[in-house]
Amino acid sequence: MKKKLFYLASICIGLAFTACSSDDGGGTAAPVQTLTDALLTNKDEAMTLSGLSDIDAPFEEIVFTETGRAIVGPIIEENGAPQRRTEGSGSSNYIIGTYKTQGAIYTVYNEDGTVYCTVELLSKGEKKANIKITLLGASEFEGEASVGEKIPADDVTKELCREWTIATTRLRHSDGVSAVMQFEKGKEYKDGVKYDPSSLNDILAYAKSVAAINESFEEDMNITSIEFTTDGRFIIYFKNKKYYVGKWSWKDKAKGYIKYDWNDASMGNKFENGEGIFSVQKFQKQTYRTLTFGAKIDEGKSYKVELSFFLNEKTQ
Repeated sequence: MKKKLFYLASICIGLAFTACSSDDGGGTAAPVQTLTDALLTNKDEAMTLSGLSDIDAPFEEIVFTETGRAIVGPIIEENGAPQRRTEGSGSSNYIIGTYKTQGAIYTVYNEDGTVYCTVELLSKGEKKANIKITLLGASEFEGEASVGEKIPADDVTKELCREWTIATTRLRHSDGVSAVMQFEKGKEYKDGVKYDPSSLNDILAYAKSVAAINESFEEDMNITSIEFTTDGRFIIYFKNKKYYVGKWSWKDKAKGYIKYDWNDASMGNKFENGEGIFSVQKFQKQTYRTLTFGAKIDEGKSYKVELSFFLNEKTQ
């Protein structure tokens, strides 16, 4: 497997989980953050239309998220896509913009505010819809599309399905001796080094200082947010305008276990049947919702890592 995203791959493959302890040095924890639903402005319009290559569109699906984003892809290169956005350096397989609705018409916008396409719902059932896609007011594709099945919107699902930012990050590793590193924004560590909890580069830099890892990222991998949708998609957004799109579902909702697939062939990454834990943990008398991943890695010698993102709801 290519290793351009080695460390991210290492926490997503061959996962064997143990729940993190919630203890952070004692004291009474503040209540877990109250969710505001501030960005869930498009819940009624959110849906996924797939099978679009069957009507000759140059992409496979369009995801309309609860936060008003439109995710178009994967792009089908062999069909050609002259309408494809050229600004920004996002994932080579997807275009991510925004959308607005007026009646049965969804208008998809590029990041610069220009119109990418319109999608008209000619008719819509529970699992199928007849649609017409118009690209830049020129190319049109009309026919039947599949409507994505939504994950039942119970309390746990509604809690997860929103956009998150990373407040702090905890890295646990065992290489004969177990150790824990908590990344706090702005805090100075040994020799005055500061680690950004949202930066995979910084997490990798620390991991390389304590374990036999020889890989490096070739670009800035600073996560700005992570979004989960109720029709089983998740998107990781990066500061450098990169983004990665995957699919998720519950493995064991009662325990908070999720599973996911993430495939970006152009980046050399194909993560199948990955697993994570969505749970509540404490840190410095604050209580956070967290996403935790763990893996056993063989890189010269065997060791285990467990990475937890402590999350804040994104509100603006």
